[in-house]
Amino acid sequence: MKAKVRHLFEMISGAILSLLGLSSCGKFENIAEPAGAYGSLHATFKVTGEVKAADSSKPIEGIVVQFSREDDGGGTWETAEFKSDKEGKVDGLTHAWPSDKDIMLTFEDIDGEENGGQFAPDTLRAKDLQIKFVENPEKGWNKGVYYITFEKKLKKAGK
Repeated sequence: MKAKVRHLFEMISGAILSLLGLSSCGKFENIAEPAGAYGSLHATFKVTGEVKAADSSKPIEGIVVQFSREDDGGGTWETAEFKSDKEGKVDGLTHAWPSDKDIMLTFEDIDGEENGGQFAPDTLRAKDLQIKFVENPEKGWNKGVYYITFEKKLKKAGK
């Protein structure tokens, strides 16, 4: 007898609790979206520009452009790498800490004598770049977009 009463009680309790649970899944129009948590601030960096030979102004293909930051101790940390195309154009996108402070673009010829000869490595720092910031109107982890544009003329190696 005790077992039957207990079984009946469990069945009724289960039915009531499931109905209460389903009724709480009603309308959501007054509930705000949850805020993101455990993210880190970042911004999008859109890097565009042209790499040309200093002596002829011809575009250079195959130049690696490294987007990096210089820290207080003089070291650098790299966040992205792009490569120039046949027209010498660079077009890349990366995400990093939202600041234009200490940005560097480092240029390196990795294909040797191909594509116009061996070119000497060079660097452009933030003061030499055109940087435009467009803030993200939404409040969140992405603070906006930094548009970085450049034109770099590389000298031949050994000159």
